[in-house]
Amino acid sequence: MPKSHACSAVIAALTLVWLPVASRAVDNLILNGDFEDDEQKWVPAARAPAVIDFAIDDEESISGDKSARCEVLNVGAGGVHDLTLDSQTPVKIENGDTYTVDFWLKAEEDRTITIDFIMNHDPWSRMWQVENIPITTEWAVRHHTWDADFGDDNMIFLFSFSKGSNVNPEAVMWIDNVRMYAGEFDEEDLGLQPKAVDARDRLAIRWALLKGRR
Repeated sequence: MPKSHACSAVIAALTLVWLPVASRAVDNLILNGDFEDDEQKWVPAARAPAVIDFAIDDEESISGDKSARCEVLNVGAGGVHDLTLDSQTPVKIENGDTYTVDFWLKAEEDRTITIDFIMNHDPWSRMWQVENIPITTEWAVRHHTWDADFGDDNMIFLFSFSKGSNVNPEAVMWIDNVRMYAGEFDEEDLGLQPKAVDARDRLAIRWALLKGRR
């Protein structure tokens, strides 16, 4: 096979392994929800004796090439804010409007987690809290839709690992593609971004086959 044809075949193989981008992108109110910019806009918070190992994982993801890996080493006293992963994006909410938060989760063992949405200032009023969100050993999207019963310019979204009602809270878990947006949940628009994780392996195999046919 001429070298130019071989290169064309390799480029074609690269194109095939990329996943399609979602048909439309929502206006995500949370910055760096896919963790592609590493830890930017996310902060783990722990009240002693609670301890969490929070890291960016570039080998495990559902969207893009990275995800957040969370390993709870000590759940602490079990209060909802004893051990959390906080989005540092201030979220503006309009009273009476409908909003959705969705995200992808995976764990080494089945477990649950709690999500919370509160003012990021006095008097720290809560808009909602959802407990016992199931996480399995396979990536799955979870979501929560609500009608805002008050408005505020500085709300904060967080994951709570230490809530006393959580099942198996020390199981290592991954979080990816966190989105918050106006409107209802649309399961046909999950905002997944292309991944090139498998491209190198498949290209290596393809290139070896091409070389063998010369």
